[in-house]
Amino acid sequence: MPRHITIAFPGQGSQFLGMLNHFQDELIENLKSDISNSLDFNIIDLIKYGPDEKLNKTSFTQPAILLASYLEYKLLKERLNIQPDLVCGHSLGEYSALLAAESFNLNDALNIVHKRGSLMEKSPPGSMYAILNTELDVIRECCLRASSELNKISSPANINSKKQVVISGHTESVELSVKYLKERGSRKCIKLNVSVASHCELMNEAASSFEEVIDKLTITNPKYNFLNNYDACFINEISDIKEKLVKQLTSPVQWVNIMELVKKREGIFIECGPKNVLSGLAKANGVDNIYSTSSENFYDEIKKIL
Repeated sequence: MPRHITIAFPGQGSQFLGMLNHFQDELIENLKSDISNSLDFNIIDLIKYGPDEKLNKTSFTQPAILLASYLEYKLLKERLNIQPDLVCGHSLGEYSALLAAESFNLNDALNIVHKRGSLMEKSPPGSMYAILNTELDVIRECCLRASSELNKISSPANINSKKQVVISGHTESVELSVKYLKERGSRKCIKLNVSVASHCELMNEAASSFEEVIDKLTITNPKYNFLNNYDACFINEISDIKEKLVKQLTSPVQWVNIMELVKKREGIFIECGPKNVLSGLAKANGVDNIYSTSSENFYDEIKKIL
């Protein structure tokens, strides 16, 4: 039986209306005071009833996904009484991972990601594209060429697998990067439906303002091993966590490197949150024993190996 357990939490793009519908009312009721004290809007009603346009707005999406992911984690702990050996998250998912590791409470977590999303929304407009089946060096070259020619930002934002990299920046520069990538043989360049262009230097002002916000946040050392997005290293010191949560806004998510470290553990990988985006990325990175809480048969499947 694999003994090591990694729990990974998803980022933006995994949200959908009704993603709390399968939870028992009692589980949500027990957290209602924390939820209502942290936000100036009814997030539960938003997730249940929409409108979709509001749920997909970054400042609302982020606390919504965090809440859904945390409820999945609470349910997982209640039903299986498992202790993760390692927690990690993709972009926004880092906050869910730190919440699971008891570095901060739900009230603070919801508040901080809502503020993070609000600051990101104030950033200059841009675009993001997923580039498939193209070498990272080629992507970097094309982004650098476009950036240099236009004096505008275009750079890798999510290094998700060897076959999928997301680029981000000013729309003109990103689209020129895509043009150059197609000239170099890239056949699939997919424009993402996002309201902000994250993990690039367009987020510089947001990061600067966010640093002031996060400095005031009470954080404790993670209860479990925590892998961060910025440099794919284990970090435990509070100052390091705060610093890298800020740097993450303007830097690419190093998911390939994170998955390499997870793979070496040869254990169980559990995606904890709505949808199964990270499960697909884990498979693409050669991770085995992948499970997703969003799977209809998750608890039946996981009990067989625990």
